[in-house]
Amino acid sequence: MSKPGPSNHKMVLTAPSEISSPKPSVRIEKRDGLIYVIGSVVINAPREKIWDTLVDYDKSPEIFKNLSLCRVIGNEGEVKLVRQLVKPGGPVKFDYVVDLTETRPSLIQWKRRSGSFKEVMGTWQLEPVATTSSTLVIYSIHLDGGMMLPPWLLATQVKGYLPTVLTALKSRAESSRKGTRS
Repeated sequence: MSKPGPSNHKMVLTAPSEISSPKPSVRIEKRDGLIYVIGSVVINAPREKIWDTLVDYDKSPEIFKNLSLCRVIGNEGEVKLVRQLVKPGGPVKFDYVVDLTETRPSLIQWKRRSGSFKEVMGTWQLEPVATTSSTLVIYSIHLDGGMMLPPWLLATQVKGYLPTVLTALKSRAESSRKGTRS
């Protein structure tokens, strides 16, 4: 079975501002003919702490308000089958299963197996920031809902709410770093 997620392109910082800014940066990028939304933020916590937060799938809806359910429903070797129920707003819900592969402590990749959307693939990348205990977190996602929800439309929507997702992860990781349990 091939690894889920987008091709193995390594994300590269596009500007020093990605490291110096406390706020998330988000952009839309075309890669291998597909439209991706890519967001990044520096979190003042070691990547192992952020990793532990991200792979605690059952608790993900506590952090990410657009996520109603995130649950491991099976395994096929190193690939986890994860069901997600996403509520981007209003009465609309998207329910799908992804094949998810973890490469501790730096990369989580996923690709749609079944359910809503024609395609869902993405990554969480965690890169240590030199000479600090901070981590650069890069989130990348491609969505294709078919004729009714084309990639460009979904990318625009994701670009709008991705800063909220990254800020929520930053708040959780940084607050739990100060002694609050996650």
